Amino acid sequence: MKAQGLVQEAYACYLEAIRIDPHFAIAWSNLAGLFMEVGDLNKAMQYYKEAVKLKPSFADAHLNQGNVYKAMGMLQEAVSCYQRALQARPDYAMAYGNLATIYYEQRQLDMAIHCYNQAILCDSRFVEAYNNMGNALKDAGRVEEAINCFQSCLVLQANHPQALTNLGNIYMEWNMISTAASFYKAAIAVTSGLSSPLNNLAVIYKQQGSYADAIACYTEVLRIDPTAADALVNRGNTFKEFGRVAEAIQDYIQAVTIRPNMAEAHANLASAYKDRY
Repeated sequence: MKAQGLVQEAYACYLEAIRIDPHFAIAWSNLAGLFMEVGDLNKAMQYYKEAVKLKPSFADAHLNQGNVYKAMGMLQEAVSCYQRALQARPDYAMAYGNLATIYYEQRQLDMAIHCYNQAILCDSRFVEAYNNMGNALKDAGRVEEAINCFQSCLVLQANHPQALTNLGNIYMEWNMISTAASFYKAAIAVTSGLSSPLNNLAVIYKQQGSYADAIACYTEVLRIDPTAADALVNRGNTFKEFGRVAEAIQDYIQAVTIRPNMAEAHANLASAYKDRY
């Protein structure tokens, strides 16, 4: 029922289950999950608390309660919940992964790397843990290890767009432009919703003087996110470089409309007007 999106019916069934057996922790947890899905975090929290009170060893409920706290921005409470989930289930890969994500966001890179590593030890096919650990290792300056993580991710999922993009970024930083471009193209081939490989490929095309290809990349970024002011400025700059000043002006105007305090867009617009008139 829940899977078919029949939320009201599922809600009624869980309530009936709780009426029959008020100590049925799974029903409380599932009810909380419904509220989480519709964005009612306070109700979700209330019911997860009930679930773990009834069944303190309920690892999934601890994990999900942590997710609610994280969504509320209460990170220390989320960490405590993930740790309780691990006490209840020491091989809980997802709990390690979620813990690692918080540590990564807090720039505690060593802790993040440790937890991602634990997640992988618990589940050697945990694709996202490899990719995320790669990001943490790269930020910690351990680039060769990061490459190994991204490659491990791609062994498990050859069309993982973030891992392909992340490898492209490393080769871009190493000035291995054609290798970087091949990874960005591979990422673009497997997803239509990720703008970073398009932006980066556009930079490469522009450096190579392939202005039409660069513009095509920025245009695709703007299809994904029409409010991407940076892409508008970059496309405007590209138009301007090969003489299409009127189109550059249009992009700069749109960029300052979206982001009125974007100094670069104002400066480039002034420069384009000067060039034109």
